[in-house]
Amino acid sequence: MKLAQELNVIFENPSKHRYGYYVQVLIYLNILVSIGVMFLETEKSLSEYFELFKTINMINIFLFTIEYLLRVYSKTRKRIKYMLTPLMIIDLIVLIPFYLSFLNIDLGFLRGLRILRIFKLFRLAKFNEFDKMIIDIMKEKKEELFYIVVVLFILLFTLTPLVYYFESKAQPEVYSSMGTTLWWAVITFTTVGYGDMYPVTTVGRILTTIVSILGIAFYAIPGSIFTSSLLDKINQRRNKRRRR
Repeated sequence: MKLAQELNVIFENPSKHRYGYYVQVLIYLNILVSIGVMFLETEKSLSEYFELFKTINMINIFLFTIEYLLRVYSKTRKRIKYMLTPLMIIDLIVLIPFYLSFLNIDLGFLRGLRILRIFKLFRLAKFNEFDKMIIDIMKEKKEELFYIVVVLFILLFTLTPLVYYFESKAQPEVYSSMGTTLWWAVITFTTVGYGDMYPVTTVGRILTTIVSILGIAFYAIPGSIFTSSLLDKINQRRNKRRRR
């Protein structure tokens, strides 16, 4: 029980344990090394080092596994609930493909999920506090954000049929269906605009202008809501520290 409590302090409040800082540094380095090796493994010019990369990857997996088991053990209560949290599920997804390979189960497509290790950075002490702040903002502003998303979908599904009606006659091979036109609406609304689809009719161009302007506006609205809330949270945290 005492060991579990100490481990919990190391993982959750590393600054309050004498070994907390070193454990965090080790986790941080392991993540960076594993991601770096993942990229290097795809360089054919480094094929002579592939065996070394494989060995390093096995060491990474071993350390990740130890960390995962210790994190679960550190929770003396509600371990199952803790294992079902998003970051713990990500850890499990990262580990599973490696161990299944010993059973001759090839899930090669899951190897790309190793990049998910980078999410483990959010467990570091400095990120952990910021992560909680983001979650609090999302909870407090969920109604405003939900309303914006609903309005966005209404606009998309209103403008899509209009553009399809006018453009399908002029460009039947481009705007071939409502689905493809919805794709155009989404990429235009998000101001990406790949250029693979664009209207040629006067009405279509007018609607495109409207969609583009609305897209910029709907980026600004949630951004301003989130930014103002984040600044409020930061100020509140600073005020608490000053009072201490």
